[in-house]
Amino acid sequence: MITTILVLENSQIGSADQWSEPPLGGVLVLDAVFQALRQFVFDDEQAEGLLAFSIQKGRELIQVRNYVGLLPLPNHTQLEILPKIGQIDNTRPLLLTMLRHLRHSPFRTLPAAHTRAIQLPLWDVFISAFLDAVEPLVQQGIQHAYVSVDSNERFWKGKFQAVRQQRENAWHAERLAVTYDCLTADVAANRILKTAMVYVNGATNNPVSQRRIRQVLWALDEVPETNSLPDDLRLIRRSSRLFLRYESALRWADALLQGRGFGIKTGHTPSLSLLFPMERVFEDYVAYGIRTYWPDTDSVRVQESSAHLVDEHVGAPKFKLRPDIVIRHKSQTLVLDTKWKQIKGREAGANPVSGNYGIEQADMYQLYAYGKKYAADDLFLIYPANESFRQPLPVFGYDATTRLHVVPFDLTNSLANEVEKLATYALSFE
Repeated sequence: MITTILVLENSQIGSADQWSEPPLGGVLVLDAVFQALRQFVFDDEQAEGLLAFSIQKGRELIQVRNYVGLLPLPNHTQLEILPKIGQIDNTRPLLLTMLRHLRHSPFRTLPAAHTRAIQLPLWDVFISAFLDAVEPLVQQGIQHAYVSVDSNERFWKGKFQAVRQQRENAWHAERLAVTYDCLTADVAANRILKTAMVYVNGATNNPVSQRRIRQVLWALDEVPETNSLPDDLRLIRRSSRLFLRYESALRWADALLQGRGFGIKTGHTPSLSLLFPMERVFEDYVAYGIRTYWPDTDSVRVQESSAHLVDEHVGAPKFKLRPDIVIRHKSQTLVLDTKWKQIKGREAGANPVSGNYGIEQADMYQLYAYGKKYAADDLFLIYPANESFRQPLPVFGYDATTRLHVVPFDLTNSLANEVEKLATYALSFE
């Protein structure tokens, strides 16, 4: 069964053989688990950006970067990495709520009820959501398809094959070489679902999930497991209409089985399939909220790319700009960009004269370019709220007409209320 180790993003992990106490804000794990992480850091290029290795006072540490989700490890162990949002007890449901709005992922179908699963590990929430997608298919009846079968029969069936009869049955007059269509459940989509079910059946100790998995496996009894997941996925794409109702279930199966992370380059390491860059999770969540709850949603454009940094170079524009959100309201244009970073607000006593609040200078340059190219007077940098950052910072004046507003977005507040608060503040500068 799976052993889950809970850690927060940006926290440090140490070996219990080297450390007597956990590093500040971090955890200690068995040395075998630590060595597996260490090997992953040094041997797999995909670990870059996910984990970082360091040495403090002669003892080794591994730091988790800004990725959240699940990182499976050998010996039935996995790291559950949660973001630093509010109180630790509410972090998991908040993350699940945000994942429901992550574009191009199966989590968009995650039922809202699963976001309230405070005590259930992420892994079991994902398995439960996968089962929610598969069970209706079983209730409706799994897909069957006709496949062509070449066979030697004792009676006429389908079409007679004279050439094969001479080659295979020259000395067996009692047999007929025929080809016929056979209705079977042994099709690519069912093979993928069967493989995913067998996999999760051995990877959960939740009795409710195990009972549900056994029921699905019984319905898929005549279906073999896939011999090649990529090949079967290609077969499904060629006949996508036939398996349209399978789409949600197959996306879950793909996420559970594939070595693919959303926002992470593909590779052969299956441990990356359920890890997500928190920068993108935050960006998609805020964008969804503004698209849905802004006072005039028709004026909202997400990931617009109508402008370039260089308008003309050898007859063509160069360096396309893609701000997170552009809002055109009456004669006013607002440009909003989200950043997943903890900054210091006035509540922390940050000095507005000598300090930069933890804002990166590159972000200031980026927003200035957006303002000039989109003819926007008011620009907004949106950071997650924290204990020291709950009110907008004093306005930054780039010049006489271009202003930058740095505002908090409280993820513990309801999305509708937080967008309403942001809209009230932003539109007050008309």
